Amino acid sequence: MKRFTAILICICLVFSMTACSGQQESSVDALTQQNNSADMSGQIIDTEKPSPTDMDVADSENNILIAYFTWAENTVVENPDDIDVDATTSASVLPPGNAAKIAGWIQERTGGELFSIAVTEPYSSDYDECLKRAADEKAENARPELVYHVENMEDYDTIFLGFPNWWYTVPMAVHSFLEEYDFSGKTIIPFVTHGTGGLASTIDDITAALPESVTILEPIGIYRPDVDASKSVVDEWLDGLEVNKVTEEVDVKAEESAKRKITMMVNEQSISIVLYDTPAANALYDMLPLELTFEDYNGIEKISYLSGKLPTEGEPDGCDPERGDFCLYAPWGNLSIFYEDFGESNGLIPLGHVENGIEILSGMDSDFSVILEAVE
Repeated sequence: MKRFTAILICICLVFSMTACSGQQESSVDALTQQNNSADMSGQIIDTEKPSPTDMDVADSENNILIAYFTWAENTVVENPDDIDVDATTSASVLPPGNAAKIAGWIQERTGGELFSIAVTEPYSSDYDECLKRAADEKAENARPELVYHVENMEDYDTIFLGFPNWWYTVPMAVHSFLEEYDFSGKTIIPFVTHGTGGLASTIDDITAALPESVTILEPIGIYRPDVDASKSVVDEWLDGLEVNKVTEEVDVKAEESAKRKITMMVNEQSISIVLYDTPAANALYDMLPLELTFEDYNGIEKISYLSGKLPTEGEPDGCDPERGDFCLYAPWGNLSIFYEDFGESNGLIPLGHVENGIEILSGMDSDFSVILEAVE
């Protein structure tokens, strides 16, 4: 199976603006924001209706807030069709912005509440003009006025704070946000998107702006061009932080997944597989029972081709499989069961995980027939 290794890494979440002197991309860490009309989760904010200004963000059971600043939510693009999404200096001006994407992934894992740091005076959607204003605000140590406010900040113990590296530091609007509330005793977790400037002084600058009683956990910095392929990197970072996954939705999905069990019968031996609650995995479940022939591929996985296609819309672009992972390789339409760890692969869609019996598969030297059945 031919796969292309996706280059992830670089974590410096949220929006980009390239900062390094000399060239445009290396003169300022590229701006990344989302359009004023869309929030970070992709939902529409109708500016004609009452905004969340001076209101509770939401009833938070897990005390996690995910606040982020992004170019795309702090500008207005009059003609989105004219934007070259492949241009490094313009892609981040369209929703979803880089920081918003990362914030959305964090919300999926933590169940935290999203909050967009938005200024009352939008930035230009022109890259050079936005860079100039950002530089002027930095030189003036400005504090742009914000549109939205968190009335119940005392309810949040942990705040993920995302932003792009603008001129080697945080956008001045982030300082407006930090100075509006009392963060004493809270935990701040920064995520940064950046160009060639990396994290620069972003973390030092927000640390200096916060009370000494604030705990700042390990930040993540993601190189702007790599953001789209960095979900697994963000997940790994969150695993290292050991932030609790405490949303009811996660619990429900786990319960549903527990019900989606299938068995693979191989030479009168049973292998147990738990399916995820995803469109592709559910479609496979509906196709059962199946009689399939598996073969070895590259000493890493056992593969078998399906007669029909599984839906892939909305599924991730790839994954980094580990021993026991049960996947679909979308380009070829084959099932894959990994009995060895493998690297990040484009087109590989997770379906589930082998609960027990993976050693049976790793011990099969030749092609073998199986029966996949649902566990009632």
